[in-house]
This record gives sequence, C-alpha cells and structure tokens, in this order.
Amino acid sequence: MRSLVLRRRTFAMGHSMACLWQHMKAALGVAMAAVALMTGPCQAIAQDYILGPQDTLKIRVFEWRPSTGTAFEWVPLTGDFVISAAGNLSLPIIGIIPAAGKTLEQVSDSIGERLQNQVGMQKRPNASVEIASYRPIFVAGMVTNPGKYSFSPGLTVVQALSMAGGIGPVDPNLIGLQRDALSSRGDLRGLEAERLELVARQARVDAILNNATEIRFPPDILEHSSEPRVTRMMQDEQALFETRESSMNTEIEALNQARVLATNQIEALKAKAASLVKQIELANKDLSSVNKLVTQGLTVSARQLGANQNVAELESRNLDVSLAILKTQQDVAKVDQDIGDVRNRYRINALTEAAELRDRFASNAEKTETAKDLLRNLQIRAPMAVTALEEDKETYSFSTTINRVVGGSVESVIVSDNDPVSPGDVIRVERREQIPPPASRTSN
Repeated sequence: MRSLVLRRRTFAMGHSMACLWQHMKAALGVAMAAVALMTGPCQAIAQDYILGPQDTLKIRVFEWRPSTGTAFEWVPLTGDFVISAAGNLSLPIIGIIPAAGKTLEQVSDSIGERLQNQVGMQKRPNASVEIASYRPIFVAGMVTNPGKYSFSPGLTVVQALSMAGGIGPVDPNLIGLQRDALSSRGDLRGLEAERLELVARQARVDAILNNATEIRFPPDILEHSSEPRVTRMMQDEQALFETRESSMNTEIEALNQARVLATNQIEALKAKAASLVKQIELANKDLSSVNKLVTQGLTVSARQLGANQNVAELESRNLDVSLAILKTQQDVAKVDQDIGDVRNRYRINALTEAAELRDRFASNAEKTETAKDLLRNLQIRAPMAVTALEEDKETYSFSTTINRVVGGSVESVIVSDNDPVSPGDVIRVERREQIPPPASRTSN
C-alpha cells in the first residue's frame, strides 16, 4: 500500500515537473518572441549579416536546469561585447572567440560549444546573440561635417550624406571663412590683372628705352590676348606709345626746321661776307691809287678821305656779318642741344616710369604671395570654405564613392543617392571637373 502511494506521488511529481517544463518552454518561447518583436526587421536583416570589427553584440546565455525547474543565466556572459579590430570577441570564462566573417548563428553556436567544453556540461547551453549596434560608417570629403556616424539597416547614400550635413559648407561657422576665401581669390584675380597691366607697361617702356619702332609684348601677355580686357590693355599701351613718339617727333621736327633756317641764314651771311671781302679788296685798290695820286699831287686829299671812309665802312659791314654768322651758328648749336634735350626728356620720363614699375612689381608680388598664404591657410583650416564656392559650381560637379571591404580586400565603387550603405563603409564625396560637351559643327 505504501509503495502504491509512493508510486502515485512520484507519478504526480513527474507529471507536475513535465507540466512545469512545458510551461517554462512556453514562457521562454514567448520571451524569445517578444525579443524578436522588439528587434523587428533589424533582427531579420541581421540573420545573414556578416559580422566585422567594431560591431557590438548583445549576448545572453541561459541554461535550463531540470533538477530545479529554472532557467539559469550565465551572468558573466550576458551583456554587450564589441568585436575587436582583430575580429575576435573576448568573453569571460570561455576566452577569445573569432567573430569577424561569421553570422550571428555561427557565433551563437561557437559560444554554446565553447562554454559546454570549458565547463564540462552534458547539454549545450543556449546563447542568444543579437546586434546591439552596427559598426559605424564614415563620411569623408566634401561634406559639411565629415566623420563617423552610426549605421542603421536600410540606410542609403543620400541619408548618410544628410547625417553629415549634406554637400557644401552650410555650417554658419564657415560662412565667414568662405567670405574670406572669396575675398582672397578676388584679390588674387585683381593682383593678376594688375600684374598683366604692369607687364604691358613694361613692354612699352622697354620699347622706348631701346628706341624701337613698335612694342613687343611678352608671351604671358600674348597668351591672354583673346581676353577683351587684355586686348584693350595692349591697344591702350600701343596708342600711348604712338602718341609719345608722335609728340617727340613733332618737337624734334620743329627744331630741325629752325636748324635748317639757321643753316640757310649762315650760308647767306657767308655769301654776303665773301661779297664784302671782294668789295673791300676793290676799295683798298682804289685807296692805293688815290694815295699815289695824292702823293704825286694829281688829286685832292678829299678824295683820299672818301676812299678811306669807304674802306672803313666795308670792313665794318664785314665785321657785322661775321658776328651775325657766329650768332647764327650759336643758334644752330642751341637747336641741336634742344633736340638732345627733347630726346633726353622723353627718355628720363621712361626711366622714371621704369623705376616706378619696378616698385609696383615688387609690391604686386608681395601682395600676391600674401593672398596665396591666406588662401593656403584657409584651405588647411576649412577646405570646404575654399573648394565649394559659387564660382566653382559651373565648372565642377560632385561624385560619391564607397570604399567597402569585400572578401578581405577594399573595393571602391561609384554610387548614386539611393544605393544602400553597409556597415563599415567609407563614403567619400569628391569634386570632379565637368567636361564640356563637344561643340556641334554645322555643315555648309
């Protein structure tokens, strides 16, 4: 009778334990279902997800113990664990487990097997492995806020770029730097225009100093000759050169005419002097004859006096002519000097302008170097403020590439806005120059 009671109690206890086991299994199933509902699509996507470094895994290890009818949790193995750069999980009790390149199910099996072998358990415990957070993505290049960002399933390229602030320097803190960059570029363009103007002026001054008949512009001017501004600059310098030559030649021509007149006057005075010399010779002969007659008493002394006065008057006139010749020769010499002064004046003006140009060239070079240094400094401090300017939008577009590790090697592929992003991707936005479409040719 007692044995029967014991058998009934044993059966009842076994039935109760079986029912309790069924209830625990049902409760555990409900809990796992709740976890699946909480993770939702993320867990479904993660099932075939290949793990990699920097992925964070949420691990829970449970062991059902029939003797006590409870689910025992391995607390040291429960928590969030990050896959190291070497691709391993470092877990308490069981040590290092390779995780990179595996799925969540494979890692779960590895944890259960390692714990079973390490502790010496008869039945392998259940390990629940989920992704707590994916390894981050990196956005680099010409975005507002480059850096590291969290990955979420279903992330696209345009969404990742939005997290980085989008393409271009929209950060208000960069507006001032962009304005400085624009100002520096404007200064450089202005200084380059000033340099070309100085080079054109230098070519004109060199032509004057070398007594050339035309200006020979250097190659760095001629290569910009198609630009209207440079063409106008060359025309202005050529006109100034021709005006200067015309003014100088006009002054010299007037002096040369005065010189010709003075020379003709000298020739006339010399002819007059020669005539007076002949008259003086005749007057002297006449005076000699009169003197002989007076000596012989054949004429009166009054005639002798008239002959002497005639000779004296002729000699006086001859002296006046000689003085006039000397004065006119001095005038000719003064004209020659004035011609030399005119040439020297224009040359001195050219030399003065050349000295001024040297100072202007030195100042321009110093200002240009300063503007370049400022621009280089801005490129270091805020490259987006320099490269994403309004003037570049017509010349440049942007391309987006993803660097992704596939099979242990890095692959780079050009992507569009709606392409998916994977954890660990490096998204890079770069500027590329647009190639203008070929000009259409019309047939005659």
